[in-house]
Amino acid sequence: MTRRTTVTAARACMAWLLLAACSTTGQPSSTNDANAGIDSLNARLVQAYRARDPRLYGTVFTDSAVFEWPAFNTVRGRAGLEAMARANWATLADMDLRLEVSTRRIGVDHATEFGAFQQSYRGVDRARMVEFGRYAAVLARQPDGRWLMDRFFGFSDSTRPEPVPAP
Repeated sequence: MTRRTTVTAARACMAWLLLAACSTTGQPSSTNDANAGIDSLNARLVQAYRARDPRLYGTVFTDSAVFEWPAFNTVRGRAGLEAMARANWATLADMDLRLEVSTRRIGVDHATEFGAFQQSYRGVDRARMVEFGRYAAVLARQPDGRWLMDRFFGFSDSTRPEPVPAP
């Protein structure tokens, strides 16, 4: 093998390695960014529950969002979701929400998320209750890169009193 052939082969190998490195780092970074954005969206949702803030709750949804829950009529749009939260949260105090994402699939401009939730609160009788359930959500990436919830379907498995810690 001549020196010229060796240099050409080395350059071709370097170019191939550079292209391979660029192509493999682009996708995980995009996925990592999407996961971080969706985790941020979920954190805002939890914050809305804890603050009992219907307006903040509405900001996690697209303008055309659809919310489906067997115990409610289907709710459409950000204004409808804010009104639903305002009405439902009026008698609940000390709310908290925990999400446990079981799977997330990310596309270019959308994602799906499936998981479980625990919503705890104090009702009118001041008893602390915990509702357990499952959810599926379709998320949409906005032109500015933020993620918003576009479709939500959830259902409750059970609601029971929160155990009192032993003294």
